[in-house]
Amino acid sequence: MTNTKDPIWPSQGCGVGLRNKHYQFILSEWPKMDWFEAVTENFMDTGGRPLSVLEEIRRHYPVALHGVSLSIGTCDPVDKDYLKKLKELAERIDPFVISDHLCWTGVDGENIHDLLPLPFTEEAMKHVVRHIDEVQNFLGRPILMENISTYVTYKHSQVPEWDFLREVARKSGCGILLDLNNIFVNATNHRFDPFRYLEAIPPSMVGQFHLAGHTDKGAYLFDTHSAAVVPDVWKLYERALRLYGPVSTLIEWDEEIPDFERLSQEVEASRQIYERARKDKPIEVPAVPLYFPESASAVHPVLLNVQREFKNRIKARQEGKMNLDLLNPQGGSPGEERMAVYADGYVARLSEALAEVYETVKHLLGNEAFVELSELYLENFPSHSYNLNSIGKELPHFIGSTRFAQELPFLPDLAALELIVALAFHAFEQAPFDPSVLATLSEEDWEKMRVVFQPSVHVVGSEWPILDIWRARKTPLSEMNIDLINRPQNVLVYRKGLEVYCEPIEKNQKELVEHLLKGQPLGETCVNVAEAAQTEELPLEQWFSTWTGQGLIAHVACEMSSQPTEK
Repeated sequence: MTNTKDPIWPSQGCGVGLRNKHYQFILSEWPKMDWFEAVTENFMDTGGRPLSVLEEIRRHYPVALHGVSLSIGTCDPVDKDYLKKLKELAERIDPFVISDHLCWTGVDGENIHDLLPLPFTEEAMKHVVRHIDEVQNFLGRPILMENISTYVTYKHSQVPEWDFLREVARKSGCGILLDLNNIFVNATNHRFDPFRYLEAIPPSMVGQFHLAGHTDKGAYLFDTHSAAVVPDVWKLYERALRLYGPVSTLIEWDEEIPDFERLSQEVEASRQIYERARKDKPIEVPAVPLYFPESASAVHPVLLNVQREFKNRIKARQEGKMNLDLLNPQGGSPGEERMAVYADGYVARLSEALAEVYETVKHLLGNEAFVELSELYLENFPSHSYNLNSIGKELPHFIGSTRFAQELPFLPDLAALELIVALAFHAFEQAPFDPSVLATLSEEDWEKMRVVFQPSVHVVGSEWPILDIWRARKTPLSEMNIDLINRPQNVLVYRKGLEVYCEPIEKNQKELVEHLLKGQPLGETCVNVAEAAQTEELPLEQWFSTWTGQGLIAHVACEMSSQPTEK
């Protein structure tokens, strides 16, 4: 879509970011709001409650999809699986716009899960434009690219940030999501005039504004989205509306999230400025010609080498050093010092993601020990996925090799239970099969039958009472009193509707389900389980009745001459 005509971005008014803390309030109150913005990755890999909520909200409001993992600037190829799932979600939700960030999030197949800065060079610009072309052609629509907050800048950048952003949009035909808080943060951190930034961007390129709060760290501003919009950013917003006219405006608040009423107050503040600006004639600013200096990029570090060094410095944390020739001084200090902002956030961010899945493990270990476990885990299993929620899939196995399992030997099994609960929560369920078909099966058919359970169905067994421990995850440690001796438990996990259930089952049923989940025929499985249990008969009819009553079976299939049972 290179050099296409500038897209038109009709304004949707003033909206707010959709956060799970507010799901219940929104679904019950249907508050006055022009539109919502959903974080794309929160809905791409889930078939559970989050997607159901988003679909219901979409029936009442316009929705924008805003991604954090497209990694448009990475030197790796564009992630085809990510694009496929993004397109499927877009077709399902029909957003009025799709956006992501002008940055990179990882390289060489490893994901740092942070919005990392690009050098503003001709090499980087051409690389990003190629990726945006690929994305827009695949999606069949233009997208918006957002300017990010940064804490370091590169010595070999050839143009200012605003010129780089504008040239990327011009060459690729994408639009710009102008984050005004990010402009203010960068203007303070890197000492430039934020109003000069606004005047350099053509109005036809701007499709959306973001407004948010930040944290003053003294030596620099940190983009936390954890507070109200500050007066200086409101001033930028007023100026931006005068320059660009009505533009869809979003309030972002991602940390220390207040109740919805407080968010609505911020949205109303933006709406009042927005409505006043609509009555004013836009200010005309002379177009600024853009060019890249003709200095050869080859004399500077190429983009791939920069990204590899940046990534390795983050992973090494305080033990690593980055080539100081790459970075400008920041706020009077060496650029290397500001790298700590990225390095310190790496483990903290991924540890938080692990804690969302392994809530009970963290509760038992405590925060300090859980962070230590996270560091050890990430050294052995760096993230290779755009999905932050998937980084902990190896933790149940890994934790068994640590000192934590020596102190609490049930931890690996407990972690396995927490992982399958998370998998069940996000599984894409199928329509349950018609149990009446079972009455048509001959004995031979039953022998050959393969049972296909719903994707949410899992089993886990342990010599420890892991279900009791998991159910006590909200109980203060001083009040937990669970007998651990000779209390094995086997657990069936499944989702019914939007709720995940964990139920104790006997060992024979657990082993039967385990074999059936691997695709083994029912007859062979029953014989093997019965022999291992030294019993003549299993209560198969009872179990099937329970499974079908709970809708746990998606379909059954077998080689038979009678009617097919595939659904």
